[in-house]
Amino acid sequence: MTHEYYKELLAANALTALDAEDVRALKTHLASCADCHSETDGWEETAAFLALDATPFEPSAQLRERILESVRAEGLGKLTDTRAEASAETRVGAGDARVLAFERPPRNVWTSLGTLGAIAATLAFVALIISLIALWQQNRATQKELARLSTEMREAKALIDHQRAAVQLLTSPDAHMAKLAGTNVAPGAHAMLAYDQDGRAMLMAKGLPPAPKGMAYQLWYIKDNKKMPGKVFRPDDAGNGILEDQIPALARDQAIFAITLEPESGVQVPTGSIYLLSAS
Repeated sequence: MTHEYYKELLAANALTALDAEDVRALKTHLASCADCHSETDGWEETAAFLALDATPFEPSAQLRERILESVRAEGLGKLTDTRAEASAETRVGAGDARVLAFERPPRNVWTSLGTLGAIAATLAFVALIISLIALWQQNRATQKELARLSTEMREAKALIDHQRAAVQLLTSPDAHMAKLAGTNVAPGAHAMLAYDQDGRAMLMAKGLPPAPKGMAYQLWYIKDNKKMPGKVFRPDDAGNGILEDQIPALARDQAIFAITLEPESGVQVPTGSIYLLSAS
């Protein structure tokens, strides 16, 4: 997990909205990160302020009337019980003066209303927590979208830079062009290799099959049966790939160019099948 990921968990932690696994991971991180530990105190103070700032809830007139009716009914019942107890005391007689009747303390209507107000405030605070969690999740989604757009912008800039370099290379007076055709393992693939007399080269390939995990395509320069390794590249999902390289001096005149599938780190001697090959 990255430092930015833990920073995203701080708000939810202040609201006690994390599961046990995330809490343990965050506590471990806070033990070694003074920045996040300081920011945690700020989030906890904010959560406490929001709890104290919750708007009081005023019960409706209908609810108040139902409560009053309940209290009045209970008062009538208490009065009946008191009369029954008085009759019982009369039957006991004066000889038992130690028997006393205790009345239950009357219930206060405003105490009941205060309890309802506390419940309403608690519900309002819970609603506020839910709203904050929703905002936090929305913020995480926005950050992911911004990261995706940033990646797309970098990829678009890289493509524009490649296209600009290709135009400069193709329009140079000493430019050379070699066409690579697909072999029987990639019949739909083709590529163009442009290079100048200084060996500056650019390969533009299309229609290549996806490279397996841990594998990549590698460019080769072949002159007098000598195979000189070039750089490696991986095509995109559409099978397109662009590669800039420097052609060895020996391969700048009447060389053969080939593309093979090799380990992604590249090799010094070709081991894989040939996917693209120029004319001899």
